[in-house]
Amino acid sequence: MKLNEIRTFVAVAEAQSVQEAGNRLGLTQSAVSRLIQRLEAELGVALFDRQTKPLVLTRDGEQALAHARRVLQATDDLSDAFAAVTRPRGLLRLGVAHVLTTLTAHQPLDTLRAAFPDLTVRLHSDWSTPLMEQVRNGTLDGAVVLLYEGQVPPEDLAATCVGREPVSIIAPPGRRDPTIHDMNALGWVLQPDGCRYRTSLTELLARHGLPLNIAVEAFDQSLLVSLVARGVGYGLAPLRLIAPVTRATPISTVNVPDFDLTVAVWLVRARFTGRIGPVFDALEDSLRAELPSRFPSPSLPVLHSAAE
Repeated sequence: MKLNEIRTFVAVAEAQSVQEAGNRLGLTQSAVSRLIQRLEAELGVALFDRQTKPLVLTRDGEQALAHARRVLQATDDLSDAFAAVTRPRGLLRLGVAHVLTTLTAHQPLDTLRAAFPDLTVRLHSDWSTPLMEQVRNGTLDGAVVLLYEGQVPPEDLAATCVGREPVSIIAPPGRRDPTIHDMNALGWVLQPDGCRYRTSLTELLARHGLPLNIAVEAFDQSLLVSLVARGVGYGLAPLRLIAPVTRATPISTVNVPDFDLTVAVWLVRARFTGRIGPVFDALEDSLRAELPSRFPSPSLPVLHSAAE
């Protein structure tokens, strides 16, 4: 099999369209189809279910895609090892945990665009665990993820912790000394199940004999903070990591003595990043600079809450 067949297969799998893959590769649809057919003949399997639109990989196709991406990455690494140093260019596929989109898409993204003008950044937001898996299988080049204290990324990924932040209970401005029962009675605005914040809150409420009362679920942290500010419910947030949001939206924090949760921001990348290695070095420096400087500990009103 040939590298152009493998590249074409990956392009069609990502575009889910022969026509779009051809546009990206500068090939006609018939040329793309011939290359895919040759690869399928060599492998002895069907890679796509051609009865669906957009195109969907077969089970064999999904397995082949993981191998194909590793082959292409290996060829790029081989080429880079003996090539002159050049400015990183092309596509950077960067994953970002939901809560960290505000942090990453501000100054760190601006820094990358200024330092690497020939680079196109494709951002993908998801939970941290699937993002790390996508880095491992080659779907993403790297990711900025959020893990709770004591948790570390998988050993087969290159990972650096760039900062830590406590998670605070946030409240509408002007609420006076709410208790755990008061807050749960009004309800919580939280990310859907799967969020570590939500798990810790559920455990806290269980210690007081209370079931978690959800008012609103949403992924977007800006929306959640705005709902808290409007009095829809109480929420949870790592304040320095969403500082641009809290500066624009008035909220206060609630001090609950037995609620203690710290999260860590990690930058993970594949072990061999090839020509885009310097991009991750710059991103790491920018993230480290952001956490202590631009996002100082916010001076929000604090409401002291008794356990009951």
